[in-house]
Amino acid sequence: MRARSLVATLGLFAVLAPAAHSEVTVVFVEPQHYTDGGEGGYRYDRSTLNTLERHLKTLGGRCLKEGETLVLRVLDVDLAGRYEWWRRAGYDVRVMRDITWPRLDLEYVWRDASGRVLGQARERVSDMSYLWRSPYVRNDLDPLPYEKAMLRDWFDRRFCRG
Repeated sequence: MRARSLVATLGLFAVLAPAAHSEVTVVFVEPQHYTDGGEGGYRYDRSTLNTLERHLKTLGGRCLKEGETLVLRVLDVDLAGRYEWWRRAGYDVRVMRDITWPRLDLEYVWRDASGRVLGQARERVSDMSYLWRSPYVRNDLDPLPYEKAMLRDWFDRRFCRG
């Protein structure tokens, strides 16, 4: 009788205990010094960084196994395209050229549920052929289509396991 009671109690704790889930932490290191902060030229823009953070967390939820953690430290952001000051028409427009590909410099530490390091590196993530994707990723409602596609591909290669 006592064994059944113990098993029932342990089963109840298993049901009530929070499920282990994957977690992605994104840290923007000195964003005011980034090559490209986002909207409005070469200045820091929190909404652009928030968009990148949400996208990276979504990718982590899709690829990481339960209990795994990923800490990403973003060291620099260089968005696709450039603002060309001589093209000002009352509003800012990013001009996309084959030499203005998106790039993120980052460091990461990827751990399993027990805390063991699965991967750790400093990388420059870039997509030199981003304009070839234009018909596939371009969406007028998405402010960062090239950066998101680049990060999705990188995330799939690095963290998603068949």
